[in-house]
Amino acid sequence: MRWFSLVLSAALGVTALADQPTATFSSFNDWLGSETRGVRIDADGRLRLAPNLRRVGQLPEGVIWAAVPDGSGGAYLSAGTDGKLFHYVAGQMKPLAQVKGGIVFAMARLGQDLVVAPTGEGKLFRVTPGGDVKPFADIDARIVWALATEGDAVLVAGGSEKGAALVQAREGSSRRLAELSDETAFTAMVSDGQGGWYLGSHGRGLVLRYSRQGDRLETLMDTPFEEVRALAVADGQLYIGADNGLTPKFATGQLERREGYLQAETATAARSAVLRMDRERVPEVLWQSAQSQVYALTAWKGQLLVATGNRSRIFSLPLGKGRDADSFAPFAVVQELGTAQATAFLPSGGDLLVVGSNPAELHLLSEAQATEGTLESRILKGAPIADWGRAYLDAETPTGTSVELQFRTGSTEAPDATWSAWTPPLRSGERPALPPSRFAQFRLRLGSTRGGASPIVETVSLHWAHRNLSPVWEGVDLMPPGLVITRNAPPDDIGIERVPLETQKLIPALGYMGAEKRSFRRGGQSFVFRVNDPNGDTLRFSISLVPDRGAPIPLEKDWKERFFSFDTLPVPDGRYRLEVVASDAPTAAFNTVLTSTWRTAPFLVDHTPPAISDLSAALEGDSIRVRFLARDETGMLKEAAVSADGERWLQIVPEDRVFDQKEERFDVLVPRDAVRGSRVLVRVVDQHNNEQTAAVTIGAVPAKR
Repeated sequence: MRWFSLVLSAALGVTALADQPTATFSSFNDWLGSETRGVRIDADGRLRLAPNLRRVGQLPEGVIWAAVPDGSGGAYLSAGTDGKLFHYVAGQMKPLAQVKGGIVFAMARLGQDLVVAPTGEGKLFRVTPGGDVKPFADIDARIVWALATEGDAVLVAGGSEKGAALVQAREGSSRRLAELSDETAFTAMVSDGQGGWYLGSHGRGLVLRYSRQGDRLETLMDTPFEEVRALAVADGQLYIGADNGLTPKFATGQLERREGYLQAETATAARSAVLRMDRERVPEVLWQSAQSQVYALTAWKGQLLVATGNRSRIFSLPLGKGRDADSFAPFAVVQELGTAQATAFLPSGGDLLVVGSNPAELHLLSEAQATEGTLESRILKGAPIADWGRAYLDAETPTGTSVELQFRTGSTEAPDATWSAWTPPLRSGERPALPPSRFAQFRLRLGSTRGGASPIVETVSLHWAHRNLSPVWEGVDLMPPGLVITRNAPPDDIGIERVPLETQKLIPALGYMGAEKRSFRRGGQSFVFRVNDPNGDTLRFSISLVPDRGAPIPLEKDWKERFFSFDTLPVPDGRYRLEVVASDAPTAAFNTVLTSTWRTAPFLVDHTPPAISDLSAALEGDSIRVRFLARDETGMLKEAAVSADGERWLQIVPEDRVFDQKEERFDVLVPRDAVRGSRVLVRVVDQHNNEQTAAVTIGAVPAKR
């Protein structure tokens, strides 16, 4: 049986039209953000059941640093940071021994015993199957990354104070075979099958060959990576796992934690690669990744397996060249451990033990196909809330196989107990009965009741609509009277010398927004809108002036800017509010348009200058006493001054020293020598910059009010 649905969306990623996104999962990269167990992802994006994988052991130490087979289907393991050794045997994890020193990065089996190299000791230790530990040899290497046995000798690949070092050790003695001062250390080693050894280094990421004939060290390749972490030989060809930045993490004992659901896969530079060097030493890049790092390689069942982190995926690459390109995928994800790193492969009969870290686990991979598997997709996001629509599944389901599609939603970035339960299995094109939410995820369950038969998932596509939300107001800022905001400076813009001092200070502080200009004009009143749309819609504004009494006065119906200025001169003096209605109509669907209203605090429109009365100027000793009364009917006064000639003004304050009411009385002594002539001028200004000036002759009697 084959399910097929027409998909009206792009072949890759997420597309959206009028807030109606679709996500299509059909290529390999589309599935990379998913969590898989028992599901194989081929390079062409097809999903099928994977080889069976089951966890067979755990350790509390967190990281397994080194592992070697015990020769009988079990394994020796080093874990933690204090030299602990374990033996996995007969399905059980048993403590073996603890060696002096730091982390054990390398081990090798010598007969029935184990040879280990703790970091920083410059020594090898021999561990018996019963757990007895005794010194084996002193070596000229402070950190050892690989050990191998050769008869009764142990080959040591690592680093010393002089650089990369290859050492041969026998019980009680050792000698240096080769060194490379330009590299930090040799980080990988494998036999070439001809009595020599292939080596990988950290520093320039070199691939080298050590030959017994003349203790010769030959460079075969300078990879474009910092280090070569893994080597494998199959059919006379050399496979190379190269990385950037992995060895320093090992050396500090701090391997990274597992990447989460929302891990951004935005890196562009390659983080790791698998390369092949054929018999003629011609190199070829088989696979590379900007997210994963390579920890181990092994040839198994006609394929090269690649252990990676930090999602513990096991990739497979076909071995050999010249095969029909249509008969196999160039690579695939064959399993995922569920830990942070997959770090080693060990043969176990016809199966394969796979080492995982963070947490420390041991898994058994078999050639037999799993009978069930699950894939949980990457998290889908609403903007910010979505109505989740139908999901369409394109899959082949041979007799005895099945594919189920389920859905769940939640409000947190990673699924937790607050998320909804998984829906019952949905038919292709069936709408999930779930409330609107910010996040969603789907799950595929692949099953087979027939040995070797597997369903094949070609494509999953999902549709949803972003729920339109009202614009959200933070407020409307009232600018000082006279400040004008425009896209271009107004033609009657006046010089800065006529702008009130407090507004002069504000203009540069407020700055420019795009082509916005800020200037001063008497009677101008400006506002700045602080409003955002949760959906990112374009906003338009309807603006009205609301008096304390009477009907609102419409000012604009379709205003586009986030600021607004108007001329208050035609408006009667009084107290007003500005009412602004924000609408997402420009970009929202007609039948989903939403608005949100903000009404400002009251502000005054005041064009009437203050009145000056009871003005007098009388000689008093060497001074002139100036008295007057100033009053503003609408607002408060804010400044006053006295002058003898109308050019040089002396600022003065009221009798009570505070401008805090509509009426203020002034009584001030002015030095006689500051006044030229027989007249004195006074000036008062209200808070809306309306000013009034009056003059009096010295000694004149003030008029009666």
